[in-house]
Amino acid sequence: PPLSFSAVRLIETMGDEDHSLDDVLRVVETDSVLTANVLKVVNSAAFGLLQPISSLARAVAYLGDKLIVGLAIGSCAGHVFDRSLLGYQAEKGELWKHSLKTAIACKAVSQFANKKISSDIAYTAGILHDIGKSVLSDFLGGLTDVIVENLEQQEMIDYIQAERDAIGTDHAEVGYLIAKHWNLPDILCETIKYHHYPSESSKEYINFVYVVHLGDLIAQMAGSGTGMDTLQYSLDSLYEDYVAIKFQHLEKMIIEVNDAFQKSSATFFG
Repeated sequence: PPLSFSAVRLIETMGDEDHSLDDVLRVVETDSVLTANVLKVVNSAAFGLLQPISSLARAVAYLGDKLIVGLAIGSCAGHVFDRSLLGYQAEKGELWKHSLKTAIACKAVSQFANKKISSDIAYTAGILHDIGKSVLSDFLGGLTDVIVENLEQQEMIDYIQAERDAIGTDHAEVGYLIAKHWNLPDILCETIKYHHYPSESSKEYINFVYVVHLGDLIAQMAGSGTGMDTLQYSLDSLYEDYVAIKFQHLEKMIIEVNDAFQKSSATFFG
């Protein structure tokens, strides 16, 4: 099913570098389900407010635009994120947790891009980068052990190629098709398609794709993957041409991402 109109509008709003919280508020207030969800979350035990917030404007200001976008996507695309991935041997909710941690990592990595890019778009791309796994999982059932064995015997260089060999396509390509079906902006569609092979993306978006490529791997190194494919992907050796992060600095970033994830996860998971 397509994303809700409000989720798509919020994603488009985040793509505008000059957007304000008022722009976010105008989208949220037209969606009664999202409005209720925002007020429910801001008044949850996770935030421990002394006085409840009943004003939507205050709730949006308190949560911030990135959490609002995450709530919007999560509330209307639970069928994608909040399910077990049998084809990856991943439990229910693992894809959503990995996506959230990747979003946080992408936001952090974006500050080191050699070309200025929007941290807001990077965060959204991090949430959406692996949506193809939700569909592909059904077709990989029973093949996971064979794929892992081929990887261990180095018959395949990474999990993407193993997926292609097993069923003729991969989760990045399937995710790209879903993004097109959802009418997402081109920058997000291309990032989803090339996040494992960023050097193949267009020059227009290549810096951005490298940021998400690194954010995905950082999330996996930080202990959040999606089952048997975790850390079964290669780090593109050209990343330093696009993101000014040395490999030895990744350990510090992993700690920072995990800390931010613990704070954000209470919002989404209670």
